[in-house]
Formats: sequence, structure tokens, C-alpha cells
Amino acid sequence: MDMDKLKQWMELAQKLEKGDFWKSVFEAKDDAASEGAEGSKPSRYPAYDLYEREEENWVVLELPGLCKEDVELTLSGNELTVRGIAKPPVDNAVPLHKERFYGPFERTIPLPQLGEQSPVHACFERGLLILNYERMRRKDEHIEIE
Repeated sequence: MDMDKLKQWMELAQKLEKGDFWKSVFEAKDDAASEGAEGSKPSRYPAYDLYEREEENWVVLELPGLCKEDVELTLSGNELTVRGIAKPPVDNAVPLHKERFYGPFERTIPLPQLGEQSPVHACFERGLLILNYERMRRKDEHIEIE
């Protein structure tokens, strides 16, 4: 029996032993999230929410433990790219248990209804990067039917 097959068999046996077997069979597998061990980069890091309020849209990104100097923002068309490096709070230490992500990250977020002349404002507060911009508005316009 070759080693890859044996390794797959051992992983299957571990899932059966932990009771995770049927969960792994029926849940959609996100390969990017399942790669690596504890503390590996989630496939959608940093997490964000998008809100609509009056004439503005708001984007809130979760960046715990980071400060504004750790983050770079780039706007290209209607896409916002957030990149940076999450550094561990303790230097030169061996982790005994690790669930949080540390390392370089990059995520591109589409900004709906971003007008060409809409400035995007950003601030960093309590581990949240908060952006807002004025939504593109259309004036009532007559549409001719051909």
C-alpha cells in the first residue's frame, strides 16, 4: 500500500473516531480554509460587513490586534484591496495553542454603487477598519422604448 493511501486512510479513521466523519461528508469543503494547521489564514480574511445608510455605504473590516500602520488600502475602479501583515503580540515565543492568524494577508472587496467622484473615507477604531463613501445616485431619467 503506498503512503498517500495510508495517510488518507488514517485521516478517515481520525474523523470517524472524533465523530466528524458525517460532518465532513455533507458540508461543502472550502480548500483554502482547510489548508494548513491551526492558525492558518482563513480563506476570507479579514472578515467584513457592508452597510447601506441614507446616501452612503459603509464597509467594516475586522482586524484585531492591528493598527493603521499595519494596513494598506488601494482603490482600483470599484474594488478595494486591503493588505497588510498581522504580527503576533509576543515575539520569540513558541505557541502551545494557536487559533488566530498571523502573517501577510490580502483581500479585494467590491464596493457597490461607488461613484467616480466619490471619495472613500477610512478610519481605524478598536480593531475595526471603517470606510464610508457616498453612493452613486441616478437622477430620474426618461428611457425611450424602441
